[in-house]
Amino acid sequence: MTGSTPAAHREIVERYFEMMQRGDPEIAGLLCDDVCWVAPQSSPVGRRHEGLAAVLQLMQTGVGLYDMSRPMDLDIEAVAAEGQHVFVELTLRATTRAGEPYANHYVFVFRFQSGRIAEIHEHLDTHYTQRTLFDPVGQTSCLDAV
Repeated sequence: MTGSTPAAHREIVERYFEMMQRGDPEIAGLLCDDVCWVAPQSSPVGRRHEGLAAVLQLMQTGVGLYDMSRPMDLDIEAVAAEGQHVFVELTLRATTRAGEPYANHYVFVFRFQSGRIAEIHEHLDTHYTQRTLFDPVGQTSCLDAV
């Protein structure tokens, strides 16, 4: 794996998004075995997903919300790397499984350990995501029960 510098971490994150866009299963090699993904709590998948298997399952579930026969476009607007962290602001444009357009703004915070991704925090407009991605497939937010 590449060295453990902010520049190396940035390169790994850029490779991560390229691989994610292609659905490349080798993406797992960029992650620590004990990786953790923190999803917003109001999302149906909102919680800490701990361990490589759980994070890969979350990623697979996420991809299943889109029509992957159509292109998924990631417009990375800003990237900053400092110490063990990389911060990415992007817009994801895709087509939902229901055939509707989807465009949402995200901020991801990656934390590295020994040159691999150890933690991912995902920030997005969860209300928009709920209504456009999760509601059409019957996945409710914990907030809908309130």
